[in-house]
Amino acid sequence: MAAMYSGIHLKLKSPRTPWTDKLKLARFAWISPQCFLPNKEQVLFDWTSHALTGCYNKKVELPQEVTTHLLQPLLLLRHLLTTQVWAAEDDARARQHLAKEIRGKVDAVLQSALYLPDHLHSYREELLPNKEPPASVRGPMRKGLLTPVNTILQRLRDPGLCDPSLHFAVCSSSIPLLFKFALDAFCRAGDNKAVCFQLLTRFVTALDFTEELTTKDNFDPANWSLALLALESLLNLALSGDVYNVAADRIQHGEAQFNFFRKVAQLLLHNTQSGVPAWYRCLKALLALNHLVLDPDLDELVSATWVDADCVEVRVKKAREALVTAVIQTYTKLRQLPRLFQEVLAAVCSPAADELRRPILTAALQRSLSQCLLDSPPSQSLEIWRLILERAQSHLLPDLEEKEDMALKLLLLSGLLHAVLFSVRSLDGGSPLPVLRQTQELMGETLALIRLLLRLLAGRAAEAPWFQSAHQALLLLSYTWVEVDTLFEMHCDRYRSNPAEMGASLLPGVGADEWDQVLSVTQSPLSQLLQQLLTLQRMKKVLLRTDVSTDAGIRDDLCKDAQFIVSAGKASFHEVSEAVWDRQVSSVDSSTYQVAHWFLVTSNLGLIAPFLYEEDMSHVAGVLLDTLLCDSVPDRPEKEVTHLSVTQISKQLLDSAMLVELSPLYSVIVRRLSQRIVGVLCNSEQGSQCQALLKFGEEVRVAAGEEKEAAGTETRGNRTEASPTWNRLESIAQRILGYPKADAKVTLMESQTVSLVRLLQVTRALNPDAMGPADHSECFLLLFYMATNIQPQPDAEPSNVLELLTKVYNRMASLQSGRNAGSVLKVVHGSELLKAAMSSVFSLSKCITQTVESPTLLAFVQAIQGFLQCLLQVIIHRRKSVWLNLEKFTSFVVDSEVAANALSSLQGEAGPEVGSLVSLKLLLACLSTLCKTMTANLGKSSKLDETLLQLSQRVVGTLGPAVQLCLRGQACELLGQAFSVDVVTVMVQAELSLVSSCTSEGGEQGDEQGGLAHMGLYRSFAQQVLKELCSAPRPMDFLFSSLRFLTAYYIAAERTREPNLVDIYVSVLQNLRTLLSAPWLSVSEVQELEAPLKELLAQLVSQSTLEQLHLLLGALREGLGSMLVMNGRCKDVLSTVTLTKLLMTCPLPEACHKSFWFLVPQIISAIVFVVQDCGKDPVLASGLAVPALEALTTVLRQGEGVLSNPHHVGLMFGALQLIPLELPSATDYLSVFHAVHEVLFAIVQCHPQVLLKASASFLNCFYRLVVSVMQEGRQRAEAERGSEAETEVALKCALLVERMYTHIASVSEGFTVLSSFIVAQYVSELQRVTLHPEIKSHLTEGIYKILDLCTEQDVKFLSSTLPLGVREVFNELYSSYTHYHKSQRQGEAKYTA
Repeated sequence: MAAMYSGIHLKLKSPRTPWTDKLKLARFAWISPQCFLPNKEQVLFDWTSHALTGCYNKKVELPQEVTTHLLQPLLLLRHLLTTQVWAAEDDARARQHLAKEIRGKVDAVLQSALYLPDHLHSYREELLPNKEPPASVRGPMRKGLLTPVNTILQRLRDPGLCDPSLHFAVCSSSIPLLFKFALDAFCRAGDNKAVCFQLLTRFVTALDFTEELTTKDNFDPANWSLALLALESLLNLALSGDVYNVAADRIQHGEAQFNFFRKVAQLLLHNTQSGVPAWYRCLKALLALNHLVLDPDLDELVSATWVDADCVEVRVKKAREALVTAVIQTYTKLRQLPRLFQEVLAAVCSPAADELRRPILTAALQRSLSQCLLDSPPSQSLEIWRLILERAQSHLLPDLEEKEDMALKLLLLSGLLHAVLFSVRSLDGGSPLPVLRQTQELMGETLALIRLLLRLLAGRAAEAPWFQSAHQALLLLSYTWVEVDTLFEMHCDRYRSNPAEMGASLLPGVGADEWDQVLSVTQSPLSQLLQQLLTLQRMKKVLLRTDVSTDAGIRDDLCKDAQFIVSAGKASFHEVSEAVWDRQVSSVDSSTYQVAHWFLVTSNLGLIAPFLYEEDMSHVAGVLLDTLLCDSVPDRPEKEVTHLSVTQISKQLLDSAMLVELSPLYSVIVRRLSQRIVGVLCNSEQGSQCQALLKFGEEVRVAAGEEKEAAGTETRGNRTEASPTWNRLESIAQRILGYPKADAKVTLMESQTVSLVRLLQVTRALNPDAMGPADHSECFLLLFYMATNIQPQPDAEPSNVLELLTKVYNRMASLQSGRNAGSVLKVVHGSELLKAAMSSVFSLSKCITQTVESPTLLAFVQAIQGFLQCLLQVIIHRRKSVWLNLEKFTSFVVDSEVAANALSSLQGEAGPEVGSLVSLKLLLACLSTLCKTMTANLGKSSKLDETLLQLSQRVVGTLGPAVQLCLRGQACELLGQAFSVDVVTVMVQAELSLVSSCTSEGGEQGDEQGGLAHMGLYRSFAQQVLKELCSAPRPMDFLFSSLRFLTAYYIAAERTREPNLVDIYVSVLQNLRTLLSAPWLSVSEVQELEAPLKELLAQLVSQSTLEQLHLLLGALREGLGSMLVMNGRCKDVLSTVTLTKLLMTCPLPEACHKSFWFLVPQIISAIVFVVQDCGKDPVLASGLAVPALEALTTVLRQGEGVLSNPHHVGLMFGALQLIPLELPSATDYLSVFHAVHEVLFAIVQCHPQVLLKASASFLNCFYRLVVSVMQEGRQRAEAERGSEAETEVALKCALLVERMYTHIASVSEGFTVLSSFIVAQYVSELQRVTLHPEIKSHLTEGIYKILDLCTEQDVKFLSSTLPLGVREVFNELYSSYTHYHKSQRQGEAKYTA
């Protein structure tokens, strides 16, 4: 069979084969699985493209009926490519790129085949048989197609198009595509709209609808989703193509188009598909075409899509909210919001299929309504208010009693009124008198409604369902009235509500007993929340009107109210809820009450916290910790940002500045956290018997009672001897320091370790500056107890414990910063803490069986070093007993038995064991940290320097022999190369400080070769580092450490005047070039190394001679050779480019500086050639082109005022034009985009004189970026939509474009003439795409700044010369610019000096 069909492709190419046979063969090959052709689909597609191109170029004559058999395979192919049919193991991004490319070819073939200009006559004859063609298209009859639309639709309906299960999907996806091609071909200049409309009608009916736009008898309901997606696309295309002109349709066509769209609307409303997102989007498109299309059915629209819609699926909910938002905005613009709400109220009060209607306004709709009410005249809001009251009084209250459905509707109307009143503009001193009077009248009517409800509910059975809903409505109306009344009183002096007695009700004319009777009913969660809101409102009114400090009775009432608010939620916190709340009062129920109550408490803590008792503050602290310690609520990307969870609220509270100001509450939180930690430790076997720990827990509990007394006897920064708090802390500290000698250490179970880790995560969020000194010290001592007394179980893996201790030491280090740093040193000497910590660490090393280079142990050692450094820094900074503390600790480390044993283990032939290696590593880490900290604090005072230098000399004296012993054996490699290099670096820096100190005191250095006691060690060590730096792949930490060591060593070599300094210079430089060109080093890793590389390079050239500079420049010229990129030596070029970029920022001696910048133009030319070579290969775009562009940016910035010839800068524009911007990776795209932008921005910022002659070249380069970001940031179909990361990349690029536009406007000298050209470029591209809203927002803000430069003549020029479609885009842009930006700018200018 294979041999039989192998000649098909030859017959297809043969000129002797009749075209009819060719087409039959091609169709057979396409559909037959028995036809074996290599790359069959591509072969057939290429042949089809060639055949159609030849046909429509008049080179080949094909019968019409046969050519239309090719439509089917192309449409099927495109559908399959769009739906992403490929294997799961394929590279998705590569497949998408390939599919996009093939789809583009298919689209080009279809458009050129079906919608040639010559075919317009045929389409017109078929679609408008009784219409005369316009004069512009009259002329001699051209050869065209016969009934092309009917032919296309027949081919789409043909059962042989594809598998029956795919048939409707292929048709529905193809119809909008074919209509889009028709619009692009025939309606581009605004002509032939009648033809396109008739084509639209034929395509809509092709979706299995009748000509009257009803569903056919054989319509499959399962196809509604696909049909609606296609209909949505068709309507949006008609909208964007401006097919429907309301005035022209009414005058010229007797509203034919309007009637058609009315039929479409009735089709949608009579076949409700509330579970399909496209159904809502179709209605939204009809609304955008003409609101009158839907206006006659406004009642049905409101009911089906708003009031009675019951959708929970996220995509459906978003589509519904978008439609309702559009409806609200439309009727706002029409000044008909009251009419819209009249329909809403009618729908709410109509009999419901489901009594449990959802709240009318979601969070998104609430925001939209708020904005629309603010944009509307006050009369509109007042009319809506009146309509709600009338509907409640006339339709609901008369039949409310014993009727649950009426009570539910009243609750819905109460929620709607709450939303409206919380959205209207407040009364103020400038409010018109009629508005003020109407508002007071409506407030009185609302109050009357509340009183009527109160009388109706008085004495009724609270268990009845109708009573619960009516009770909720009463509370919601009352809270709304009180809140609005208070707001009006505060902002409008002329507003006067009826004076109310300051009591429980807050409502004029409502007695306290009557109100208390209502408040006593607390069955539903919503009722409870509303009672808390009313209580909070009462507290606010009391605090506004009275002086609490002078009236104990009022303060007691406030304390009771605060206690009521906090206590009302205690029962709901038996477990932490994972529910989320949309912040809408009307949506509070049993699942969201916990979130709503916690939000109410936390957002008003500043008001209620001063009146909380200790028990209530303890409850708040407990809830805060419980919610922070619970398992994290899973991310819900579908939820809006406005939705809240209990955990999210607690995290925000812990991070807020408000909590820091509430010192008593913060202290309670710290104590509760300490109690939790002590509780976990006491649950261990040893902890339950530890007297120090039990005493600690007891003292924490006692602390609450003594807090006020302690606060009165202590002052910030010092301690009163009689202070019980500090005496207690001193006792705790002594017990902790003495505990390890008396009892066994604490071993933890895995669950206890996990609990402590989670508690430590909470402590990380605590602000050390917000704690009082006593709380701070208490927290530190508890952590210190954990650090010195926890050890792994004998038979268990120690990694979990090490991770825990790592977090403990890191947290202790973070506590030793800020205003409370060193507060613990009031109760214990710093040297005692240091010695106890290191004793514990050395004893812990015996339990560690891991390799010395394990990540867990490395992190632990770094945490120890961080803690030591912070505590040593505090000891030195306090200037109290510095010598005593540091001398004791230094003696402990240098002369201790641990140090002797660790050093002796290096001298055996067998080599040290794991435990000894760990001890040795900890010893070297301690010594190097001690030395590094003391060296860093030199130069502050002569007395302190004397102390630090003496102790540093002792430490270096111990470090030197230890390092030498390590280097002689295998211990150096076993300890870790990076660690060993860091230790030697500290030694070099310490000895340099010692030599500098001796020199600054005026003494002669004497033998300069012997200025550093261990210079021979450093010399041999440097040779070893240079040898190993590039010989094989190395970890990044070793590279960082090596570069820092080489910097310190080169300083030492210069200081001691090494005789072979030039050789060292050349060796270091060669090794740097070799390292940066190493194949095992990635581009991102090279970027990470730039900071230490820059320090080393700066040291190399800081005192270099001209000879050394010429050596360096020669190496750079060699590495930027034009043939290196072509020969594949890209890493060599990358190495040189990186060194060039870093060298540009290094300060040079004056003589070298002039020589260097004299040669910079040659360097620029070389890098430009590199960029041009990279532009030929997209693979090199991010790997080499980006570093090269970054080097050019650095040259431009450092060369400001130095590069005097604009030609050298202008060379860069040609290279920027060649950089490819269509890259497969989003990360690569961002890096290339950013690099090109930075070059252009540096030119504008640092070399504006270049733009006087090369502004056109600059704008061409920048326009590429604008076009690119618009393509990346366009709205896409569901199947083509990129990831969230790709959207984020496009957003960052849009920000860069906005930044460039803004800066161009700020340096307008070179762009005033070209501002209109910039705008024209922007709108021309904008007309082709529909941008993502966020991206459009940034681009619009940028182009507004360019429009600021345009004169009135420029605007007229653009309005008259731009093409029709582009002109409309410009007019819309300029209208929004005038409305939003220009008016704001003029307002700001009014107040600008």
